Order: sequence, then C-alpha cells, then structure tokens
Amino acid sequence: MTDLFGMLSAIARRRKEVESPFVSVKATEKWLNSLHADSDYDAHHMLVEGLERFNAENKPASLSRMKSLMKLEEASLPLQARIVEQYVRNQDTFRLARQALWRESWVFWSMLAAAWMAMLKQAYRNPASAELKPFVAEIAVRALRYGGRAMRWDYHQARDPAASSWHRIHKIYRLVERDGFATQAVLIDARPTHCAREYTLAVVMGLVHPLGYRAQEIESIAQLIESYDRLPLPATVPQRGVHTHVVDLSLSEGAAVLDAEWVQGRRLRYFALGPLVEHLKRLDHDAPGLDNGLTRQVASLIERGGIRRGRQRTNRFGRVWVAAGMDNILNVLNQPDAPGAGPALEPWMLRDESIEGMGFSLSEAAALPHGRLVAVTWDPAENVWQLLAIRWGRNEDGQQLVGTQRLSRHPKRVEVYFDAGMPGASEPTTAVFLPMTHTEQGLSNLLIPETHYRLGASLMLRDGDVVYRLRLGEVQETHEGWLRVAMDVLGREQLAVAA
Repeated sequence: MTDLFGMLSAIARRRKEVESPFVSVKATEKWLNSLHADSDYDAHHMLVEGLERFNAENKPASLSRMKSLMKLEEASLPLQARIVEQYVRNQDTFRLARQALWRESWVFWSMLAAAWMAMLKQAYRNPASAELKPFVAEIAVRALRYGGRAMRWDYHQARDPAASSWHRIHKIYRLVERDGFATQAVLIDARPTHCAREYTLAVVMGLVHPLGYRAQEIESIAQLIESYDRLPLPATVPQRGVHTHVVDLSLSEGAAVLDAEWVQGRRLRYFALGPLVEHLKRLDHDAPGLDNGLTRQVASLIERGGIRRGRQRTNRFGRVWVAAGMDNILNVLNQPDAPGAGPALEPWMLRDESIEGMGFSLSEAAALPHGRLVAVTWDPAENVWQLLAIRWGRNEDGQQLVGTQRLSRHPKRVEVYFDAGMPGASEPTTAVFLPMTHTEQGLSNLLIPETHYRLGASLMLRDGDVVYRLRLGEVQETHEGWLRVAMDVLGREQLAVAA
C-alpha cells in the first residue's frame, strides 16, 4: 500500500511539473515574470517557444485563455520590434545573424496568427465558447494582422505567400464582413485599427509584390502604406472612375487591376487605390531611410496591378477549338457515337497558358461576359476537353484579349436525380461533373441546372453503371442559369445493386 501511495504521489508531482503555464492569466503573468535572458534574441526566443507551446496545448478556447494570449502578445510585441530593427540593420554585415533573425520573426508572426486563428474558429464552432462572441472583432483583427505580417515576411525570402495564406485571410474577412465586425475599431499597440483595414494592408502589400527588394525597402514600403490614414476599404459594388482594383474572395490569390471588369459578384470586392497611388507619387523621394525613387516604384506597381497571376504563364501559340455556352458544352461532352447534330465550334488562337488557365487572342470582338463557360480542345476528334470560365477581357491593338480560369481538365457529362421518395423529386437531368486533380487547388464541383439545387439535399449521380450519392454544398458561382456547386460524396453503388 505504501508503494501505491508513493506511485500516486510521483504521478501527481509529474503532472504538476508539466501543468500549463497558461492555465490562467495570473499563471501566464508569473511565467512571463520568470523569464530571464541575456539578450533580446534569447528573450524573444523564449516567448516564441511559449507561443508554440500555447498552440500545441490545443485546449478549448475561453475568455481566460484569450486574456492569457493577450498577455503573451503584449510582452512579445516590443521585443519583436527590436528584433526587426536588428534584422534590418544586420543585412549587410552579419549573414548568419540575418537568417536567424528572419526565421525568428517569421515563426513569431506565424505562431501568433495561428493562435488567434484557432481562437476565432472555436469562438464560432464551440458552443462552450459563447463568452468569446463579444470579442470576435478583437480576435479576428489580430488573426488578419498577424497573418498579413507572416505573408510579408515571406517576401523577405523572395518567395510568394502560400495560396493557403490568401485563402485564410479571405475567409476571415468574409466571416467578419458577414457578421458586421469588419469596421469595428480595435486598439492594438495603442493605435486603432479594424478588420477591413488590416485586410486591405495585406492586399495592397500583395499588389506591390516586393520580391527582390532589400529588407529595409520592404519594411519601409509597409510603413508607407500603414501610415496612409485614408486607406480605402473593400467595397461590394464597383463604381467606374472610383474603383481601380478587384479581389475575388473565392480564389487563393491577391488583387488585380480592374481593366474592363465591371461586374458585381457575391465574392468580388473592389478597392479605390487611386488616391494612395497619387499620395505615393507626391511623397518626398529624398525622405530619410528611403532610396530615391522607391515611392515612385511602389506607386507604379500598385497602378499596374502588381503581379496579376499567381502562377507563371508560358507563351504557347496555336489554334484550339472552343465550344462556348452550356448548350454547346453539353453537346461536345456527349458520347462520340451519340445521335444528334454536330457541335458548334469556334477556332480561337491560344496566347499563353498556366496550370490555372489560358489566355486567348481573338481577331473579332465577341460577347463574352464574365463567368461564361467554354470547353476547349486541341483536336475535336480526340474528344478530350477542358472546361474554363472567362475572367477578363480587353481590347489591345485591334485584338480582343481574353483570360480564362480552368475549372476542370476532365469535365464529364453525367445524369443526376433526386431519390424517388424525396419530396418534390424531379425527373433526371443532365449535369457536368468537374473533377480536380491532386496538383490543382480547389475541390471537385458539380454543374447543375438551378431547378435541381437545394442546399444540403441528397442527390444521385449516375456515371455509366455506377451511382453516387452526393450532398449538395454551397453555390460557388452562377453560369448562365447553371450553378457550380460544392458537393460531398456520401457513397457509391453499382447500378445493378442500386436498382
């Protein structure tokens, strides 16, 4: 019995030793007061390890845990500012120190962004975290702010922010905009800000796209943008002569110059960056700490729309055959030996191509609205088609240039219907399945007529002798009376068994 009590005492001691230092606000303050280091770098490193431990605990969000995170943030930010100063100062002298300081800063911003992002998710998804709902704006603005900082530090290493980073900040902004928190003021570092402003800062920095700039220049550019008090906020309705850039919240990429795109969309947001461009052009180019002409370069990059595409495009010229509009697309996706009239195809000249889409050059102007679907093939006899959506078009030197986004490399015509026992079940109809490959971003979608869409409904999809049961998700986009919707596959059966 004595051995048993000794074993239980040892277990209790070990549990006490590994107890989280962030179990309460008082415990967090005690842990912070116990940190002693010989340098800013060592102290900062301890705080980064503390953030890593905070995230690794993966405990349910609570008001107490949020306050503990705020204590960590409050203690870390002054140190982080000094680490950034060291990093910028050491660029030309200490190569090894420069790399260590970059990594330390990047991990700090990433850990802080991950902590606030996890807090935001639980505030929405966990019923036990209802006490956090009044603080959603406080949480979301930090997730956006630090997510944007981590993306900025990618530029320091001459690399683009990951597509998942753009997806994350787009998703957060959609959430707070929907719930009315986008412009709710929050104090950080004793300065007011809000979600819309922090989101815009990340978008504008993406337009500048400062790959190849020195560390001091990148940080100077960021300060120039942040110091502009009249920074424009995202708008849902485009206005000619006012808005200059657009971002699609459904894509994992930044903004682009508007060109001729004046289409309102549920996921499109517009920015009026003209005043910011003029402000940068007017700035004193001999300001301390700035190289002569830097502000002019930044203004020019924003004005031109930054790096328009997220993937490198390859010049690839040649004629392709195009079926435009759903009627023609359904026709060409029919089986080769199926009866009916031949498809109506148009010859288009390919201009360039990337893994995300194709660019075309047309000799004659055509009615090609934003979002219209086209099926493309090199040889109609092979019956191999790609499905694309038109995203932009403009006239240049007497030619009409058209840009498209690839929705699927292997679209497939299928039959869909509701279960016979389902209320309001309709007759079977034709649909188009849009599979995505593992190397492409996004999930497989389904193109169905509006008459067959019910959010969350169970739908049967017949492909040859196989029947799949699907659950319909949210509408991704409307294409001329057809809906491109997300879906979940619930199961599959052979037709003989399903019948």
